Amino acid sequence: MSTTSQGRVASLGTRVVDSLRPYAGLTVLLGAVLLLGVAIERVVGDPATVLSPYRLFFQLILAGVVLAVLQNEVGLSTYGLFGPMIIAFILVAAGPLWGLALFLNIFVVTLASYYALQPLELGTGPRVAILLSVACLATMVTRLLADLGHLPVAYQSAVVSFPVLISSWYAEQMATDIKERGWTVPAVQLLWTIVSIVVAYLVITSRLVGWFMGSPAAWAGTLGALAWVSSRPTFRVSEFMRFDGHIADNPLLAAVTACQVKLHNVWARVASIAGSDVEQQSASAILPMKVRNQYIDRYNPDHARPAADRKAELKSRLNDLDVAAPETYAVARRASELEDLRTTLEPLDEFVLKPSQGYGGEGVLIAFERTEDGFETNDGTMTEDGVMAHARRIVEGDYAGLEPTGEAILEQRLVPSPFFRDICGRGVPDIRVIVFQGYPVMTMTRLPTEESGGAANLHLGGVGVGLHLSDGTPVGAYQQTTDRWLDTHPDTGRALDDFAVPNWRSVLETAVNATAATGLGYAGVDIVLDADDQPKVLEVNVRPGLGIQNTTQDGILDRLEFVERLPTTYEFCSPAEKVALARQWDENGWDCSVAPEPPQELTAGSSGPHRNTGLGTRVMSDD
Repeated sequence: MSTTSQGRVASLGTRVVDSLRPYAGLTVLLGAVLLLGVAIERVVGDPATVLSPYRLFFQLILAGVVLAVLQNEVGLSTYGLFGPMIIAFILVAAGPLWGLALFLNIFVVTLASYYALQPLELGTGPRVAILLSVACLATMVTRLLADLGHLPVAYQSAVVSFPVLISSWYAEQMATDIKERGWTVPAVQLLWTIVSIVVAYLVITSRLVGWFMGSPAAWAGTLGALAWVSSRPTFRVSEFMRFDGHIADNPLLAAVTACQVKLHNVWARVASIAGSDVEQQSASAILPMKVRNQYIDRYNPDHARPAADRKAELKSRLNDLDVAAPETYAVARRASELEDLRTTLEPLDEFVLKPSQGYGGEGVLIAFERTEDGFETNDGTMTEDGVMAHARRIVEGDYAGLEPTGEAILEQRLVPSPFFRDICGRGVPDIRVIVFQGYPVMTMTRLPTEESGGAANLHLGGVGVGLHLSDGTPVGAYQQTTDRWLDTHPDTGRALDDFAVPNWRSVLETAVNATAATGLGYAGVDIVLDADDQPKVLEVNVRPGLGIQNTTQDGILDRLEFVERLPTTYEFCSPAEKVALARQWDENGWDCSVAPEPPQELTAGSSGPHRNTGLGTRVMSDD
């Protein structure tokens, strides 16, 4: 073999090894599973027969795989992943019709009990204990009626009773969501949860389970296929509907286009390993959820995420670095500190009370003014005791996700700029700026509506107005909850296509500074313009949503890739320089061929990388 041929073979081998390196750990895991299956098959003979007493475990595996695909690839939003497949065993024991009836019975009884307890403003522990007790009693009654012959005998099964815990949790969770989001979103989420339960039931009662038990090679193959599919940066089915206007004329054509692009990219990947240069394609510039998650994993260090998620810790960082944010009056981290928070609250006429951890504005209580009965809030008239009850629920972990406790933050209520008050009336509008590697890349303003209850969140009914990064003027106005484009604000009637956000440069520089303070490489910064048109940071989001792409009528993926291609000298620009560059790039349509060079002093001599450029000198870790 000639030296040239040997070099080509060696180069091909290197490329193959590099392409397979990310799968090394998975390969070892799947190899162990395969060896386990082969060993069982050789020792016991026919696995399907010998393993039949352990059928439950194989049912759980298959149901978990199918439901993971529904969530991760289809994009179904359900209450939990494992809950639906456990509840599916109710349908197995009692039959699909009576099983669903029992689940809905427990659910409705628990939901009704939640609303019966609501005026008492109980803490999380007592409330959950009472709801669980009611659910247990409801289940006991069905067992009793089955024993007396008034319900199917299957209701006597212990399998039917076990999922009562999850069913009652669903009701409690949905009631909380209804309070924060209204009925629409939780009702859709419950519907998809029921669909998932039915799908899990069909899987665990199918012949597929018997085949799976008797095919040890399929154990490793199934897990490997799930891992491979889930790791692919593809669109979810639901995203074809959400962003179809960016890809094709309708969701079906969007899906066909995406499949064509996917097949091309598979071929391009194979060709690149073989040494051929075939360019990858993209169905559109839209950033789908799975790709966004990859950017988060790549550019947001693990150690930086908790600090950004916890609002109290973030505020402390921002204050230390002189990044403007609402004043914090008090923080209650445990029940013993609630009295101190009440003392701080007593002289206040207006304030914001919110959890340190929360999603999409959940748990945020805004007091607009003090009245004879207490406070006028975004949740109606509320007494001081009612406000403290809300603080107690925050501390007891109502909005802390899987954490057992939370932190209640009492802070200044910002009076928004007259410019924004004139557009949307009451409420606090904000500006969302997506910042990547220290550069602002996309932005919108979120305007409260009566539907959103004065909140700016899009999923609650707020209006998102995409903004040109170059000058802060509107691109278009979109209301996510009604899936409609607007020319005027639905409440005030003010035009949403002819304005310019004041103090625009300061808004963008504040967003860049705030992101630098967190150590994140990819973030969404929420900023409010106060009564003097000065920007103040509300929060920094580690996982900013994707709806901004509809409001701006453009995808963000091309812009992220644009910044990734920049020479390393661009990392050392100051926040002001990064903002100036981003505004020019936006004006030029993010065209690499006309991207301006960074300031000469950054590229000349050794002083460039070491110069003090303030916040944002290096916002991304070396990983």
